[in-house]
Amino acid sequence: MLRPRLSALGRVLPRAWGEAILARPRGLDLPSLLADCFMSYTPDAIGFDPARARRALFMVDQLVCRYFRMTAIGGHNLPPGRALIIGCHSGGLPWDAACLVVAIQRATRRFSRNAGDRIFGRFAAVERFLGARGAVISSPSQLEALLDQDELVVLFPGGAKDMTRPIWERYRVKPHRGFAPGRGGYIRLALRTRSPIVPVAIVGAEETHLLLANLAPVARLLALPYVPLFLSPLPLPARIYVRFGAPIHLAAPPEAAADQETVDRLNVEVRHGLQALIDDTRRRRRGIYWSSYDGEID
Repeated sequence: MLRPRLSALGRVLPRAWGEAILARPRGLDLPSLLADCFMSYTPDAIGFDPARARRALFMVDQLVCRYFRMTAIGGHNLPPGRALIIGCHSGGLPWDAACLVVAIQRATRRFSRNAGDRIFGRFAAVERFLGARGAVISSPSQLEALLDQDELVVLFPGGAKDMTRPIWERYRVKPHRGFAPGRGGYIRLALRTRSPIVPVAIVGAEETHLLLANLAPVARLLALPYVPLFLSPLPLPARIYVRFGAPIHLAAPPEAAADQETVDRLNVEVRHGLQALIDDTRRRRRGIYWSSYDGEID
């Protein structure tokens, strides 16, 4: 985890002020953004910059999370050390991921490092921009290194394909991509780094656009993961719930990462656990656009 120091501007301040700024817990509020003006961070090997990440998440919090009235549940399940946070993409556009990274920061005051799609790595400038704000573009070795450094890593094993589900198949964790038999790269990652897996159910994002179809021929022509056809091009104000489940500690040693049979078995267990968490969260939700939740809220 990166430790800040006072910048040239911060060193001009009285010593007590500088010490207070360094010691102050930082969240997603205006005082935290102001404090960053007096501090200096050395970007890591990926180019991550906490000050830029905080500014970006502040905007996401104020615009996206307020619009969808994002509600976080179970933040106490996020451990103080390393963890692999696993979810299922939904909704056609990544409003779910935007709300998730803010929910993590609110609960822990830590920045998650978020696995991004390869498409963002086509242009170096885009990759650098996202990397400074916490994204890791399709690099399992970098994700493994971050877990070894006790970071929180967010990964959607189903990738963008999960976002192509039509509305009549919403909230199903399908056994494809990383969830498919013979795959399970995230399981290997968790085993090799001895990281607990924290499943996260994100409910509400499926009802923001109401996806009708994926225009696959157009997507292939444009070399994009998918091209959605929405019933509602503008996002509908569905309330989004982000619920963290209890950590899953995989019952296998690190060397089991080389055993595909074990990886497949654990992959099924995690996928079923994630599906059960999503189903229970949906049962507890009362309504969609004007909704409440039957349970404890953070």
